[in-house]
Amino acid sequence: MTRREAPHPPRVLLAFDHFAKYSIGLAGGLIAHDCPVSLLCRTHDHEFGGEAGAMRTFAEQRLGGAAERAEIDGRVRDLSALPTAWRARRTARGFAPNVVHLQDSVVDDVRLIGASPLSPSRLAITVHDPSPHPGDTIRSRWKRAVRSRLIRAASLVFVHGDALRDELIERERPQGAVAVIPHGVDEPLHRPLPQKPSLLFFGRLSFYKGLDTLLDALPTVWASAPETRLVVAGSGPLLDHPILSDARVTLRHGHVPEDELPELFEGATCVVLPYRQASQSGVGSLAKAHGRAIVASSVGGLPQLVSPDLGRLVPPEDPRALAEAVLEIVTDRGRAEAMGAAAARSGAGTSWSRVAELTLEAYRSHLGPGRPAAHTESRLG
Repeated sequence: MTRREAPHPPRVLLAFDHFAKYSIGLAGGLIAHDCPVSLLCRTHDHEFGGEAGAMRTFAEQRLGGAAERAEIDGRVRDLSALPTAWRARRTARGFAPNVVHLQDSVVDDVRLIGASPLSPSRLAITVHDPSPHPGDTIRSRWKRAVRSRLIRAASLVFVHGDALRDELIERERPQGAVAVIPHGVDEPLHRPLPQKPSLLFFGRLSFYKGLDTLLDALPTVWASAPETRLVVAGSGPLLDHPILSDARVTLRHGHVPEDELPELFEGATCVVLPYRQASQSGVGSLAKAHGRAIVASSVGGLPQLVSPDLGRLVPPEDPRALAEAVLEIVTDRGRAEAMGAAAARSGAGTSWSRVAELTLEAYRSHLGPGRPAAHTESRLG
């Protein structure tokens, strides 16, 4: 009997505008499984506080020279950037991918779509947010229409939770398979808890993130645990709230560099996600990667992120319920340590290597890669 050969790893083109950290993390996982990977992106550094060249540095640190990279300069209407768009198109098509995997943010720069060698039979797309977040800017009707068309044309659509799959199917009616793959995390690090109880709210200060609910909950927390501190770290519009002036609140208003994240999370007893609405949470994944308990609203994909052994779920916009859940953790160090350890174990199950493994299984089941693709033109345009 002849031994069955392992399937040949597909050649994967990952195209993204935003979600750079996610895409680069996935690229690293795919490369670890011997997949040739090429990145197609725009050269902006929005996820890195606007620091020039930060995205390239991040990619180099994570991937070295293991992935090809085709980059498009400038903005969509920047005619001077047309040569880089054309070079990126030639590079992406010359890579001859078996799989073209888009992040749905590519609709924000249609040059990325034009540069991708699209064919529905090998097209996958990750939809991070099936519905817009409350308070966020709504994409134009034209961009929404392009996004819907890509979703319906793709043979494979990824989301990060069961509730998000149901929401996507109801809103977009995709024609291809819909696969639920968790948000990946770096290999977990479980450090000792700080000596004094501390809460962390991290990420962009958008309305839907519910920072005001957390601030409204703090007087109840302080009535039972007055030494509890709060660190608020992130960029975005800062609300006017009297609790922010309390000495027990530390505000880091602005981008937090990547190399400062470990210290930020290690200084927390618990990470709080008091969201009004959510699809998934990269912050929650970071909490797991650093072995920290999580208190989160029971919305969107967060219930799949936060099991009872590693945190607590509460109704959204309920300061009292949020305070009670926080107090369960910050007043019982043994419980906080046990939840943090469980979070780290859970994070190990969603490492980028494991997420890439699940992603590859979905590619093989629904896209059937195996041979270099021909240079077919898009059937979406």
